[in-house]
Amino acid sequence: MNKKHKLTRLALCLSAAISMMISLPAAAQQQPDVQAQIRALQKQLQDLQAQVNNAQASADTIEKTGGAVNKDHPGFWRLPGTDTWMGIGGHVKADFIYDSKESVGPQTDFSAIPMNGAPGTDRKNTFSGTNAKQTEIDIETHTPTDYGDLASRVETDFYLSTQGNPNISNSYALRLRNAYFSLGPLLAGQWWTAFQDQAAGPNLLDFNGPAGQVFVRQPQIRYTHVVPGEGTAQNQYIFSVENSSPDYFSPGGLYNGNVNNVNQDGQTADPAGCTLGRVTPCSNGPSQLSKYPDFVTRWENDGDYGHVSLQAMARDISVDTGVIGVPAGQVVKTSKWGYGLGVSGQFNMNTVVPRLGGDNILWSFQGGPGIGRYLQDLLFNGAILNDTTHNLDVVTSLGGFVAYEHFWSDRWESNVSFGWEESKLKDIDQLIADGVQLTSRSISGHVNLIVHPYPNVTLGAEAIVGRRYVKGFIPVGQEAHGDLTRYQVTAAYQF
Repeated sequence: MNKKHKLTRLALCLSAAISMMISLPAAAQQQPDVQAQIRALQKQLQDLQAQVNNAQASADTIEKTGGAVNKDHPGFWRLPGTDTWMGIGGHVKADFIYDSKESVGPQTDFSAIPMNGAPGTDRKNTFSGTNAKQTEIDIETHTPTDYGDLASRVETDFYLSTQGNPNISNSYALRLRNAYFSLGPLLAGQWWTAFQDQAAGPNLLDFNGPAGQVFVRQPQIRYTHVVPGEGTAQNQYIFSVENSSPDYFSPGGLYNGNVNNVNQDGQTADPAGCTLGRVTPCSNGPSQLSKYPDFVTRWENDGDYGHVSLQAMARDISVDTGVIGVPAGQVVKTSKWGYGLGVSGQFNMNTVVPRLGGDNILWSFQGGPGIGRYLQDLLFNGAILNDTTHNLDVVTSLGGFVAYEHFWSDRWESNVSFGWEESKLKDIDQLIADGVQLTSRSISGHVNLIVHPYPNVTLGAEAIVGRRYVKGFIPVGQEAHGDLTRYQVTAAYQF
């Protein structure tokens, strides 16, 4: 017999006993101890009825969900024999992309826009960006401990690795996005850099997002101290020690430090790490080394108005060729510190204009000498290796964006964003002499219309424009800027 039926029978027995006692002779009713017993039995009956109701609610929940419920993490289920709760989520996303000018691939890398007049830019009106590789699968766990919540998260998608071809299978292998675990205030593993304010990101269909944003996922150890305030208000103080990846560019092709093997024109470089078309020799490959990890600190204030965040970053950029196998006069051993400061946030418009409901203003501005790869579309260059002195010249870069999210109704929304970034390039004569060009400035614009016809379903269309400016060597017939015009339609389901 289950617990529900046992409690029900006991409640009925007590009810019958109370009825019998109530029917005792009037003389017995006048006895104080009998009255006390009746009240006690009535209280027990009420308690048992509450237990019956709770048992019924639990039975209904188990029948509906297939398992016990975690009030702190709805939708999670307990792993048998453990105190760990696990949930699986993610989304399926299909993108359909049309470029009215030269295509730059499935994501709008504004630093890879080809210059007007460059070879291939006469190819227009292409429908070549259809893919479903942004589809994501996430696994998350939570375990209560004496030290707080022990949580873990693994995120994967299919974005970068090609395992087939569009003629047959359009296959893509899983790649690691994030993987971390946290215990109380401590986090270890791969996660978004603390220099990036995730809550300030606009809701765009384009995978890349606006120019000028911080976009880095990397291994780190992070400590977060939360100071609660009144209501939803709180302050967060974050300090993290993160993976270091020194990034410098050698215009002469000497020990080029582009760890991603990507040419300044967005093309894949040779396996040795030296950029295609640069001056030889560069057979020794990249020589960037990390003396120290990157250090990031951040303060964030959250409240009914939204939130604001201030962040700072310091990083070491080093070059060390060694002496073995390196020609005389080409030994390089130097380093420079780079820095970055940022301010970002999100403002709820209903705090000043209630009828605007859930509308938001989002912004992020950051920059500094040697900020380099932390700005997404700068091609990962925090410094330039001087041809003559073999010293690093730190590059000061700035960038940011502002966006507005408007809800037309419960189902319809639109987002508008404008992004910008630029680098203060030094010694342009050196770039011209070496026959290279670097991105000096990029701007972007996004506008979309999104509908949610059913919960967790997104259908939308987005228009994207961008322009890239370069400095350095400009070939005959080529302009110093290039333009992008793109239209994207997206269908997504979040689970």
